[in-house]
Amino acid sequence: MEDVNQEGDPLLMKVLRQPGHEVIWSNVLIDENKVPHWVGNNETPPKKGVNFQGEWVEGKTDENGKPVPLSHPNSRCTLSSTSLENYSKEAENPEGVITRVFTYSGRDADTMPPVWVAPTSDAGVVIGACIVSAATATEVGATGVKRAPWANAPFIPGALADYMDVQFRFFGSSRIKPEYRPVMAGLNYFLTDQARGGSSPRLLGEKRDVKVWLSWLERYAHDEIGYLSTPIGNLPVYEDLKVLFKDIISKDYPRDLYVKQFSLYLDNIIKRIELQEAAYAKEKGLPPQLPEILAGQKQALLALKKAHGSIVHPDVFAG
Repeated sequence: MEDVNQEGDPLLMKVLRQPGHEVIWSNVLIDENKVPHWVGNNETPPKKGVNFQGEWVEGKTDENGKPVPLSHPNSRCTLSSTSLENYSKEAENPEGVITRVFTYSGRDADTMPPVWVAPTSDAGVVIGACIVSAATATEVGATGVKRAPWANAPFIPGALADYMDVQFRFFGSSRIKPEYRPVMAGLNYFLTDQARGGSSPRLLGEKRDVKVWLSWLERYAHDEIGYLSTPIGNLPVYEDLKVLFKDIISKDYPRDLYVKQFSLYLDNIIKRIELQEAAYAKEKGLPPQLPEILAGQKQALLALKKAHGSIVHPDVFAG
């Protein structure tokens, strides 16, 4: 729930703040009027209430003098998807629906661009297998940056190698018609200004930019848009994003921001690949596609570094 607010999640907030919807809440604060509150909702906070640690008042501290937050970092809400205005009627189609895009995202502050597309289904599985994220409150006792395969490693009941093998076989199945083969992409909207030469820890972008990244992926899936081919995958072209930002969210998208977001910082990417190689080397029975694809990416990135240096501008891949 943290940072869910009207600016970033207007349709969800409509459900959460208007009567007539059933919502299950956990780890939020309940005020005297039985209204839930959480950190980052951009609303006027109550002075007191009940939260995860019992009675709470504004300014309360724990036994170590540390402020007790309004809500727990692992605050959550659960509701029926049918409550959302943009819920698709096709979701209930007994014949199923064609899924054109699969995305994998983590909390990566310093390495990957906002969006990149795998050139093959095997490379797409590797994107999912190699997600890196800041540890969340879901993972009790975990801190810092860590590997987070498919962004759901804590919930995979068996061996990662077996899970990975199923992914390769499923997405690579010959039963999927070529025209319906899904786009598999990485998303990262946690890239910071500091990671791109700035001095601020602020994000290089905002929540609503995700609408643009998803719109670009939808057009990519239907061969309606160009791309830049790189060793990590296919990246958007600036001119296309500039138009989409204006059309989708009525926002200017300066070229210098594009360069910051989509330049490849090779040392960081290579270190991430080596982290994955070392970690997965401990797993038994890994499908051969994973080490082969990682080795190929690393070799191509090292060659790119030799030719262009540690930071590669997206224009290098144009034309």
